Amino acid sequence: MIRSEAITKSYKRKPILHDLTFHINPGESLGIIGPNGAGKTTLLKLLATIEKPSSGTLLFEDHPYRNQVKNIRKRIGYISQEIALFEGLKVKEQINSWRKLSASVIDDIYVNNMLEVLRLDEVMNQRTEDLSGGWKRKLHLYIGLLHRPEICLLDEPTAGIDIAAKVEIIDWLKKLNESGVTLIYISHDWYELTRLSKRLLLMDKGELVFDGGMKDLLHFAANDYSGELANIVRAGKETLGHN
Repeated sequence: MIRSEAITKSYKRKPILHDLTFHINPGESLGIIGPNGAGKTTLLKLLATIEKPSSGTLLFEDHPYRNQVKNIRKRIGYISQEIALFEGLKVKEQINSWRKLSASVIDDIYVNNMLEVLRLDEVMNQRTEDLSGGWKRKLHLYIGLLHRPEICLLDEPTAGIDIAAKVEIIDWLKKLNESGVTLIYISHDWYELTRLSKRLLLMDKGELVFDGGMKDLLHFAANDYSGELANIVRAGKETLGHN
């Protein structure tokens, strides 16, 4: 579905990504992990058509990204780490506003089911600014997926929220993936990664240093890379050792 061939990205001549080559199959759930500053968010923005590679090629269904930006944007849902909501609106007003802004036909059965699963129907009359971080995160996720995308690009979808909300979001994403939706997401949470993904991309200093399954990670020599990455991998191996 998506293929990256030696893509690079630089900002003001500062290299951010170095020769990334990988593929993503339809229906996969792919976790992207690495230290802060590794280039994970930049990569997700390239996949979301928000940024363009400095060199190399991104392909969607064997055709260059640059030739089908509108088509790709209709078929993906991009959930940034920063929560973007209209202030001063109740939750139900927020949802109605975003539904009207959507360029796609809304599937009422799908969005109503998502509303119930995320339990947003419990807070419909609350003002957005009065919601807890967990409720805001779930509302942000709901809005980003209103158009029922085939591919979800998520930048730390459970960051900074309580464990109950985190479990609800992870369970919902797992059900989406099981229904055929492709998930590509950034995470620092090994509980989340082991629940959602069988395949990982590990990044370090703008390079792709590992592409494989959870079991393959047990044999990965992380000490060859930065100390931050080694600590992340060590935590992952400890988690896997208890599963």
